[in-house]
Amino acid sequence: MLNRRELTLLRAMYQCTTVTAAAQAVHMSQPAASALLRDMETRVGFALFRRDNRRLHLTAQGRAMIPEVLHALTGMEAVDRLASQIRDGVNDRLVVGAVAVTASMLLPPALVEVRGDYPDVKFSVRTGSGLDIVEMAVDHRIDIGVVIGSSIPDERVHQEQIAPVSLHAVLRPDHPLARTRRLSLEAVAAAGLIVLSTSLPAGAATRQALLRAGWEYEPVMEVGQSFTACEMARQGLGIAIVETLGARYAQRQGLIAKRLMTVEDMAISLVAPRDRPLHGAGLGLKQALVNAMRG
Repeated sequence: MLNRRELTLLRAMYQCTTVTAAAQAVHMSQPAASALLRDMETRVGFALFRRDNRRLHLTAQGRAMIPEVLHALTGMEAVDRLASQIRDGVNDRLVVGAVAVTASMLLPPALVEVRGDYPDVKFSVRTGSGLDIVEMAVDHRIDIGVVIGSSIPDERVHQEQIAPVSLHAVLRPDHPLARTRRLSLEAVAAAGLIVLSTSLPAGAATRQALLRAGWEYEPVMEVGQSFTACEMARQGLGIAIVETLGARYAQRQGLIAKRLMTVEDMAISLVAPRDRPLHGAGLGLKQALVNAMRG
């Protein structure tokens, strides 16, 4: 196992390419750095560097290690900063996780609201899939997260639903169906559907609803984000089916969004580590997210 000093030297070698420069960067002598590199290679069991014109270059095996080396050092340095902040009484940092559409549609107004009450708080925002956000909560890598999906069967995560999820048809104002007061899923199914990937909760719900209604699942386009689906609809490529927040985005862009149906057992939810209750700015952000959803 490599220790922090060794990881730091590996990073310096990756950045500097010469032992002399790397040794200077980590405040070591050149002989000590060379000896440490040889010792590392002995312990890992393969060559990390090859010599070329008096310079050391990473081998394929050594290069494969670099992403994890950088990731490990970033984590260690983050722990150091947090410890320093706690020691100095400055620990007002909130880490928020969110799926893409919630990060764009809910977080900005919520952060504006919470910054009014907690102006000194610093925020880190991490995005990913719903599963990614839940795993971040389990691992305590976030303080609070916003996801779209069904209930989470993990007792390590606290989940609080803040709004149901509906499917909406998104179309251009000049589309023939735009003036129809109420649209059904069946009515838009034959109009050339742009749907979300079935790996997403709303996309899976769209597919299930179409199949239940007796329609073949044959969209003209399947995309990974609500924003993309809306932009495709704007270009006249079909009618997009998106969830509640995607419909909000569509309306802000001047598109028509018509509610089709509520999705059972699916909601916009807040998640957090169960054994680390929210307080202060965390509670403030929780309420601000609820307010943003209602707005």
